[in-house]
Amino acid sequence: MYLVTSEQMQTLDKRTMARGRVPGLLLMDHAGRHVAERVLLRRPQRVVVLCGKGNNGGDGWTAARWLHHFGVADVTVLSLVSPSDLGGDARRAAEMAEAAGVPWHAYREGMDLPTADVYVDALLGTGVSRPLAGPLAELVDAVNQASPWTIAVDVPTGVDASTGRVQGSAIRAHETVAMAYQKLGTAVTPGCLYAGDVVVADIGIVRDIPGDCAAFVTAEDVRRVIRPRHPATHKGSFGRVGVAVGAMPGAAVLAGLGAARVGAGWVALGAARLPGHVPIDFVRREQPPTPAMFEDCTSLVVGPGLGADAPAWMTVVEHHAGPGVLDADALPWSVTGLRTWSQWVLTPHPKECARLLGWDTAQVQENRLQAARQCAQVTGAVVVLKGYRSIVAAADGRLRVIPTGDASLATAGTGDVLAGMIGGLLAQGATPFDAACAGAYVHGVAGELAGERLGQASVMASDVVDNISRAIKCRIDSVSEQRRD
Repeated sequence: MYLVTSEQMQTLDKRTMARGRVPGLLLMDHAGRHVAERVLLRRPQRVVVLCGKGNNGGDGWTAARWLHHFGVADVTVLSLVSPSDLGGDARRAAEMAEAAGVPWHAYREGMDLPTADVYVDALLGTGVSRPLAGPLAELVDAVNQASPWTIAVDVPTGVDASTGRVQGSAIRAHETVAMAYQKLGTAVTPGCLYAGDVVVADIGIVRDIPGDCAAFVTAEDVRRVIRPRHPATHKGSFGRVGVAVGAMPGAAVLAGLGAARVGAGWVALGAARLPGHVPIDFVRREQPPTPAMFEDCTSLVVGPGLGADAPAWMTVVEHHAGPGVLDADALPWSVTGLRTWSQWVLTPHPKECARLLGWDTAQVQENRLQAARQCAQVTGAVVVLKGYRSIVAAADGRLRVIPTGDASLATAGTGDVLAGMIGGLLAQGATPFDAACAGAYVHGVAGELAGERLGQASVMASDVVDNISRAIKCRIDSVSEQRRD
């Protein structure tokens, strides 16, 4: 599913009107009707539509007209400006609603908010560029405090449509009706936490997607990476993963298990001294780290649990000719200029990303898209910025958002599992970008499945490992079966 910025959406709007000679008022009519239909699903008795002064407000006036036409709810418009102060299509939409008999009131600072079963937020949409202030901020706070069902038109007021950033107040919607395409800012944090469920409405916009458009990773995308296996294959067909073992060997074991569960042919753990609890499924390489230790390995996973042992592994990484994953204590190497990292995937959490960029963690969390992109550009690697709605960024500008995963993954060791899963897919021939996208998607599903069985608070990293195979079988393989049917 494509995710567009505010600027990309404006371009698509203009192309639609220019190429197809589709008037903007007709697009507004389609948008308003879709919103009205979503409102009616709530079976409300009273609806208040909050309208601003731009085209988003015009969508709101049109939704109010359609609701009035359907006649199944008492509808009122509460507008920041009078129809005579609007311009263009928004003004015509308001005049049409007035002519149809839709009652409206102008909002004045300090006035009480009318009660309703459903509020429709058509105040700003994609037009936010600075923190809300004055009557607009007051109205947004009043809606949030009233806590009825709130449906946002395109983007909740106060959320940046392109970045997801929220500066001050913003509507906390239960549902967002996105016009033509979901906006990128409602797909990533913090914006997605304000958007609620996002429903995309087809209003007749051209399908001329820009080449640099972001997108959600889908099960179909993963299916192209994790493919059915031919009967005449063997372990050598699926690559060999070398995992560095450091001061905290449990992390490396989790990474190795992640690699094995996504289908790597075999996994080797290497260290000067290996613990006794290494699974019997793994190859043991008990020797000091040298360039020759993993020379027969297709991919490397370096970083989970390395701790103070990290410097000893730098030479191994530098001499590895194939792809790999850098995580945790190995991440600082990506900005040292040791090598070109184009074949590597970095998997930082926000604090680690902040260290790489010289930011603080709060900056990263407020600007996750920018942070992921900049980290990829600085290092030349593919970057997976972990967290809710993880972001995958490539140095060439490609951007993907992971829609899977929940609070079940908020426990120690799950990042190690993810690093191993990506390493396992790299060993099987996936490109760094595809391995990062597929690994993060399946990792999220495995976490969700573990949480469903155990409760989110009880999930451990080993539970995520145990659900990787279920994630692939139930959520990935089933997609292919449905398509064949």
